[in-house]
Amino acid sequence: MIKFYVMEENIGINGGAGPFIGKDELREAFKSFEIASQKLSENYKNLEEEIKDLKENLSTVLESLPLGIIITDEKNRVKFINKFLTELMAEYDLVSYLNKDIEDFIKMFFSNSKTIDFIKPIFNPIEKIMKIGEGKHIHIFLYTKAVYGNNRKYSGRIFIFQNIEEIKKFKRLAELGEMSAKIAHEIRNPLGSIDLFASILQKELNNEGHKEIVSNIVSAVKNMNATITNILEFSKALNPSVSKYNLREIIDKSLIFASYLIKQKNIRIIKEIDDDLILEVDENLLGQAFLNILINAAHAVPENGGLIRITSRFAGENAKDGESNYVCIDFEDNGMGFSKDIIQNIFNPFFSTKKSGGTGLGLPIALNNVIIHGGYINAENSSEMNGAKISVFLPALA
Repeated sequence: MIKFYVMEENIGINGGAGPFIGKDELREAFKSFEIASQKLSENYKNLEEEIKDLKENLSTVLESLPLGIIITDEKNRVKFINKFLTELMAEYDLVSYLNKDIEDFIKMFFSNSKTIDFIKPIFNPIEKIMKIGEGKHIHIFLYTKAVYGNNRKYSGRIFIFQNIEEIKKFKRLAELGEMSAKIAHEIRNPLGSIDLFASILQKELNNEGHKEIVSNIVSAVKNMNATITNILEFSKALNPSVSKYNLREIIDKSLIFASYLIKQKNIRIIKEIDDDLILEVDENLLGQAFLNILINAAHAVPENGGLIRITSRFAGENAKDGESNYVCIDFEDNGMGFSKDIIQNIFNPFFSTKKSGGTGLGLPIALNNVIIHGGYINAENSSEMNGAKISVFLPALA
């Protein structure tokens, strides 16, 4: 053991006759050590912050994936289950499986299977039937991957669950995009001619009965055109061109495009929009979103008594994760409102409640167009108008 002896002028080590360290030199040495220790402490703190950020970023990614994720530790205990999987299997309390052996989960939801049944030497999917509720089963692809830490030490395993029906849905959407691009022009050209000649004929006719028939033809053509537009909009990639626009002007244009249906059903429109509200958006994409919401509301309200109210407000309290303030545009109507089963599906592609057989793409397109602006949409029933309420949230200008 090293011993220090403090002398009048010098400090000797082990009392030997070797070289001495002066007080000033020792003081400098301690000072240097203190500075180095402080820097080391700061670097450690920064490293801890970086690790914390990395963990949060990883958690955000895992929570946002449209895949079920389970992560186990080196003892095969469940340490992480993501939101997608808990929502997919909402009838069960998946949180209760945390810190339990993965075998319990596998046995419960895969008909008494064992983990070993899913482990393959390469990262390839295994097709299985998974229980997601009482009497409810889905076909999934299950991927498993072992995780190794330092010195190739086993650290756990990742399980990835992919709904095969979702894969089929995306495949159908891709096929729809290819098909719609090919047939759009073939359909639109004769539709344009019908619309033109019907409009001319409508002006020249004197018989009110005949005028009404032609008016119905014009409306049908416009509806058909809107359907084709929706299919094309949903299937194409979005490349927004963002500039500053007045919100009221965008809404006014959307109302003009929806005027054929509004006039046909004699719907009253109430607008309570801030005249000076400016947003940084793609006018066409946002206008399409508003138009689809308006058409949806117009179909829902009664004829000769329908009412649609459009209002704007600031909604800082509704900002997601406190990121920024939002401008909210509420579309309320006096239709039938949403039932519980409908409200869960209105933003799903091809889901429609229209008796005439709509495409079910209007609101999904509206949602996509709003999300691309950094916003989101909320659907609920209006307490004031006893109908539906669609709220569009868009980031406010700083």
